Amino acid sequence: MRLFKKDWRDGEVRLRVETADDVWTLRSIIAPGDELEGSTERKVKVGKTDEKGSVSKRRIRLAIKVEKTEYAPDGSSLRVLGTIIDGPEDIPRGEHHSFGLEPGEEVTLRKASWPSYLIAKLEESTKNEPAILVVLFDREEAKLYTVTKRGIEEVARLKGDVPKKAVDEKKSAAFFKEIVTEISARDERIKFTSIIAGAPAFWKEYVDKELPPALKKKTILTSISAVEKTAIRELLNRPEVERVIKENSTLREMSLVEQAVAALSKGLLAYGPLDISEAIASANVAFLLVTEAAIGRSRTESPEASAKLEALLRQCESVRGEVHVLSASEAASKIEHFGGVVAVKRW
Repeated sequence: MRLFKKDWRDGEVRLRVETADDVWTLRSIIAPGDELEGSTERKVKVGKTDEKGSVSKRRIRLAIKVEKTEYAPDGSSLRVLGTIIDGPEDIPRGEHHSFGLEPGEEVTLRKASWPSYLIAKLEESTKNEPAILVVLFDREEAKLYTVTKRGIEEVARLKGDVPKKAVDEKKSAAFFKEIVTEISARDERIKFTSIIAGAPAFWKEYVDKELPPALKKKTILTSISAVEKTAIRELLNRPEVERVIKENSTLREMSLVEQAVAALSKGLLAYGPLDISEAIASANVAFLLVTEAAIGRSRTESPEASAKLEALLRQCESVRGEVHVLSASEAASKIEHFGGVVAVKRW
């Protein structure tokens, strides 16, 4: 997403949609009551009002008061529906109109006020996410994953020829070279910002020996208990990858969700409207997690449900609790099990 204008005091931003991820982000940002302005096509009648005339499409600039949004099933566009509040003199005010937001569209969005969690979400969408490769391996297998805005995606799996005798140690060395060759080939195409390589025991030292200097500079070697995707959760708690987590929104979300899961076992997780409201009322919220899907559901349900959820999020910020809107990632699906909204308590 590209922001051409940011006037948070007056509640106005001018932006251009650039990717399908931007469309998804706007789904949770544009709300009933907002004003949306842009260039659009509308059917207009040509001829006098007392004659039949003809109808043709004309590109004009309109502003609408948003009533609801509809997200395309294939994720390609977002339809924003509302009533016309400004435009050419011959276009009646109060009539219904819809904007189709897709990559390439430029619009101006106005809100009565912008809560900080939505500002953060919008600002985040303008940043280029660092490309990260995660490699989990031992002497028997290796699994490679890329980190995307939608979660962790497996991109390759390698199998080693496990040595049965000491004289077969060359087979192990050959496998670790194969792992590095695969990493190098992918890095040549994608130019990863960081590579996180985790292995049980001392196997990471074998890969470290094979890494060329350029790859070694951006590779973080760490320990895991097993070569399974669940081991990525272990990586989030390793101090050596803390910097990488802070720079990547998907890993940050995963880390926050893991903190929420840990809070559940300690009795420090509030979930359900009543429990969360009580925690906020007593200023006992360190941070609140809400999924984009939960925000979307509230807006589909009714304007009242949408307003109620937004009021809850604003109230959380008013007592200095952080609010984080989670994307449609694998991590966010865990919060969906609790209705899409949870709060981690301070005590």
